[in-house]
Amino acid sequence: ASRIRGVVAGIPFEQFHKYSADIIKSAAFGKDEAGNVREELFFPSNNLTINNIDVQSIEPIDQNMQDSLSKSVQMAIEIATKSIEMSAQHEAKRTEQKAKGELERQKLQNEKEAELARKTLLELQAVASAVESTGQAKAEAQAQAEKLLIEGQS
Repeated sequence: ASRIRGVVAGIPFEQFHKYSADIIKSAAFGKDEAGNVREELFFPSNNLTINNIDVQSIEPIDQNMQDSLSKSVQMAIEIATKSIEMSAQHEAKRTEQKAKGELERQKLQNEKEAELARKTLLELQAVASAVESTGQAKAEAQAQAEKLLIEGQS
């Protein structure tokens, strides 16, 4: 245990947090001449061979370190939560802006189509009015011609 504590004391927290099982195994079994972690630890006094370590939990002995670790983990969780919240808010705003843009584009498209329809209507009304006035003028001219023809015959 003291061998493991000695090795762990010299490692930065972030590195230990990421690679704790490997660091503990390396500290317990030691390293060979090539720098590789040994596969087993042999105690010749009682012929005990340890060939694996299962790390179930890691707790600091020092209460101040335990408090600092708990606070650090709590802060990391809060930071991650806030980051997720901010990301979700940003995505919601982006989606809202996109929807507003689409709505505005559709509104402008509808207004354009309405203006084109109104222009067509006005053109048709002008043609109808012209046909009506032309028809009325023709009818009046024909009536006048018939009147003059009748007057001329009498």
